[in-house]
Amino acid sequence: MKRRGPRIMIIVLISVALLAAAILTALPGTTRSRIGDAFGPVFDPVLQFFQKTSDTITGYFGAVSENRKLRAEKTALEEEIARLNLEIMENEDKVKAYAELKDALHLVTSFEKSYITGASVLNRDMGPLFDLFRVRAGRLHGIMVEPGQTLPVVDQDMALIGRVHSTELSSSKVMPLVHEAFAVSARVEGTHRFSFRVRGDLELGEQGLCLADHFAEGTPVAVGDRLVTSGESGVYPEGIIIGTVIEIRRDSQGRTLSCVVQPTAQLVDVSYVFILTEQQDES
Repeated sequence: MKRRGPRIMIIVLISVALLAAAILTALPGTTRSRIGDAFGPVFDPVLQFFQKTSDTITGYFGAVSENRKLRAEKTALEEEIARLNLEIMENEDKVKAYAELKDALHLVTSFEKSYITGASVLNRDMGPLFDLFRVRAGRLHGIMVEPGQTLPVVDQDMALIGRVHSTELSSSKVMPLVHEAFAVSARVEGTHRFSFRVRGDLELGEQGLCLADHFAEGTPVAVGDRLVTSGESGVYPEGIIIGTVIEIRRDSQGRTLSCVVQPTAQLVDVSYVFILTEQQDES
C-alpha cells in the first residue's frame, strides 16, 4: 500500500498537469505559445491520436448510416422495377388482345347470321397430338352445344381453328381441326362445283397437319391452293379459311386420292379465339 500510494499521487499530478497544460494551450496569448512550445512534443501526438480515433469512429457510424440508407433506396427501387415490369406485361397483354379484337371486326360483317363470342385460351399446351384445349367462355356466356350442333371456332383472320367439343359453366373445350375426330366439308377457294372432306389424321396430326379426301373425279386441286369451308352441310358457314394444300397423293391412274393440308391458323400459338353461334329466331 505504501508503494502504491506515491505512484497514484504521481499519476494524479501528471494528469492534472497535462490537463492544465491542455487548457492553457487552448487559451490565446503568450502563455499559450510558451506552454505549447514546451509541451507540444507530448500533446501533439496525443491530440493527433484522439483526433484520428474520433474521425475513424465518426466515419464508421456515418458509413453504417449511409449503407442503411442505400439499402432502403435499393429495396424501394427493386419494388418499383417489379411493379413497372408487371404493368408492362399487363399492358402488352391488353395491347395484344386489342389488336386481335380490332383485326376481328370484319368477322361481324362476314358472319351476319351468327353471334360472335371472343374467348381467351386457358391452356396452350395441346400436346403432340393436338388434343382438346380449353377457352374462357361457357354456358354463362351463351355457349351451349346441343346434340347434333357444331359451333365453329376461328381466329381473328377468319381461319378455322376447330369446333366446340363440350361446354361447362365458364369454359369450353375446343377440338382443333387436326384432331382425328374432326371433319368439315371444304372446297378450293374460288370454285363452287366440287366439294370434298378435310379431316384430322392421327399421323399427320403429330406434325400439325390435316388430310383432305373424298375427292370427286375431275376435282381441280393443286399444291398451293387455299381451301375454305363449302357451307354445304349447313354446319359451318361458307368461306372460312381452312389451310393450304402442300402435297397431293394420287393413284396409278393420276386420280387425286388425298391431299396434305397445312392449316392457316397458328394452333400452337393461338391465345384468343372467336366462337360462332347461330342467332335464334325472335319467335
